[in-house]
Amino acid sequence: MLWLCRSIQYYQRLSSPHTRLLQRPCLAIAHFHNSTASKIAMPEVTNRAPSRSPSPPPKRARIDGPSVTQTTTSTTDTSAPPPISITSADNATSSISAKPAAPTDSTLAEQVEAEMNLPLEYPPTEVAGRREIVYEDKLVLAPMVRTGSLPTRLLSLHYGAGLVWGPEVVDKAIIGAERIVDPKTGVITYSKKGMEGKPIFQCHPVERPFLIFQIGSSDPELAVQAAKVVQQDVAGFDLNCGCPKPFSVHSGMGAALLSTPDLLLDILRALLREIPLPISCKIRLLPEQPSTLHLAARILRTGVRCLTVHCRTRDMRSSVKALWDRLGDIVELGRRRGVPVVCNGDGEGWANWEAIRAKTGVSSVMIARAAESNPSIFRPQGPVSTVEELVPNLFLPTVVYLKNHFSNTKFLLAQFKPSPPPISQMKKHERQEYTQAVVTAKTIEDVLAVCKLDMEETRSKGEEFVKDLRRELISRDPTAYGDEVGEEDVPVEDQPTIWDKRKDVEDRGDNVDELPSEGVLQQEEDDEEAALNA
Repeated sequence: MLWLCRSIQYYQRLSSPHTRLLQRPCLAIAHFHNSTASKIAMPEVTNRAPSRSPSPPPKRARIDGPSVTQTTTSTTDTSAPPPISITSADNATSSISAKPAAPTDSTLAEQVEAEMNLPLEYPPTEVAGRREIVYEDKLVLAPMVRTGSLPTRLLSLHYGAGLVWGPEVVDKAIIGAERIVDPKTGVITYSKKGMEGKPIFQCHPVERPFLIFQIGSSDPELAVQAAKVVQQDVAGFDLNCGCPKPFSVHSGMGAALLSTPDLLLDILRALLREIPLPISCKIRLLPEQPSTLHLAARILRTGVRCLTVHCRTRDMRSSVKALWDRLGDIVELGRRRGVPVVCNGDGEGWANWEAIRAKTGVSSVMIARAAESNPSIFRPQGPVSTVEELVPNLFLPTVVYLKNHFSNTKFLLAQFKPSPPPISQMKKHERQEYTQAVVTAKTIEDVLAVCKLDMEETRSKGEEFVKDLRRELISRDPTAYGDEVGEEDVPVEDQPTIWDKRKDVEDRGDNVDELPSEGVLQQEEDDEEAALNA
């Protein structure tokens, strides 16, 4: 009897005015309801096992399309249900079928081959006065927000970086910015009113032949407008398709472009068509390798000059080991197109360059976190001590001479972790004292006092560093500055290449670039945390 009462209550609910409104578009289902409601009968209960609670009423499932209510009952049959047919008032019958199956691996492989057999959309062309970028056989600095500012890029070039990527700059941020050149230092600043002295982007003529400007964009037209603002001060442009940070993906930029490949390709095509400088692209791996290869093949066909691959997926973080083993197939696609592929992810400079090359087949490696902690990671002999050598001898002179904004200077100092042994001989309490001094510094004068440096002497040393850097870069590449080389730009004579320097160091066994052990890294983190919480 209890079951009968609950069934009657349920069908009464089906007869409510609200339910009848939902039933009007489907006369067939309404008819089914009326006929069923009038034929309710007690089910046969012979031999039915007793239960502690009554059976729940049948569930109702909402069906997209005409507003209808379908009555379903529980069943032990686990087979897939047939397509649902819906009859409307005009007796038209439609069915809801499953979504089309995703492309199989074999189908994607065929699509990759089809892309690779098509001609380039924008093949390389010679442009008068344009210098092509050599992306091969280099350690390069990765694009890093805040960290990849002008001082870090200059230090990286000094220590041996072949190319330097600037931090991602969003298209709308740079469009309309004012270009200001400091007549004393040569620093070029792009800024807008109301920025309180903080620049949108800064660069220097000494780095121009090696500087890649990375654009954050989700609009082809805006990307082109942004590139035209700064094209006179950089060597090339890179489209960011890999940053997973919210500030980048919330507007469809960065790693969000991996989910909209047609838009990604349209932005690259617009840049290749409108900008007379080399265009490159930086992506992450997709969750599945066949889909990654298909995307890479489509990108390579546009005519980009370089493809950088961060060997992690969008959801992976830096604490997860990079997937180097997935890069080899992409490198092969690049080789077929004559486009170099650069590896990003877990690069530690010279310490594991050869291991990455052997594992992936790439010739160039992009360095991020290791360079953030110590830009001298590019040095063929191995990194120098940050606190004892890099900061007082080069970094502080550079930021003082270039008038780097103190907020960025302090941020960079906080990233330059005290080097572990055997690179540094600092004791534990000395590292703690230094870290605490950096945290509490309010001005550049406070930092100079910690290092016992004089302001004017430091500024003069920074000026000499920039001049020497230009001569060093001319020694590496005599064509870097074209016809802009003057009498003061006499290259350093008998300057060996970074390859020769590295070989000489290895032959003597003087390299100090062994990767620190996990214990040393953990000790560094403990020391830093102790200093910050002191």
